[in-house]
Amino acid sequence: MPIPKWTIKGIVDDYDECGCCGRRGLKRTVALMPLDADGNEDGTAEDVVYYGTSCAARALGWRQATVTLTAHAAQAERDQRDAYARRMLSIYAPVESAPVRDKARVYYGRNQPQRNTDVKATEEVAKLLAEARATLADTTTGPARPSRIEDFRRYVVIFTRDRHIHLVRRVPEDEAKRKEQAAAQRRADEIRGSVLVVAALDGEAAREVAYADDLTRQWNTKAWQATHA
Repeated sequence: MPIPKWTIKGIVDDYDECGCCGRRGLKRTVALMPLDADGNEDGTAEDVVYYGTSCAARALGWRQATVTLTAHAAQAERDQRDAYARRMLSIYAPVESAPVRDKARVYYGRNQPQRNTDVKATEEVAKLLAEARATLADTTTGPARPSRIEDFRRYVVIFTRDRHIHLVRRVPEDEAKRKEQAAAQRRADEIRGSVLVVAALDGEAAREVAYADDLTRQWNTKAWQATHA
């Protein structure tokens, strides 16, 4: 069976013109990465082409429905990688310049089995951050996504009495933020819970920070204050 010339990377709505037939006004296009003779990806984001689903089906020799399903699945995987990258950045970017001891405590606190092994926390944190930034900088299926501490936003996190997260809500960057936090505190009081305010790249990452240890949250606060002084 011949090896396909392309592999599907995802489905996007940023490009509405088919790179094969030139048709415009498409609701979505399929991102295709070229393959080499051995079936390995042979290019970067700049080499990706964007075809309509019918042209992508012809290029791959597949049915159009199969192309659409495969493209959506590939995009879902991409979105999951992005979400993981945002969580890693929200946890570890604030401790990137922290003293080695604090960086190690944060890393090993989340990776207990690696404590007292040959795994060096400073190297692992650097690796995680580099991979996360590369993931969010990849423009294969869309523009680069926010990845800097300056891109963090504040979230109010309401815990129930038994320390489960009841609600996560973005704190507005204006006068309304005080009202938002006051409302969150009232809601926490109603359920006999508590409130935390953390900085993160999105709401799911904010949950990760909120559930982290005290040292992680301390550095999270320091990073936010340093970039918004």
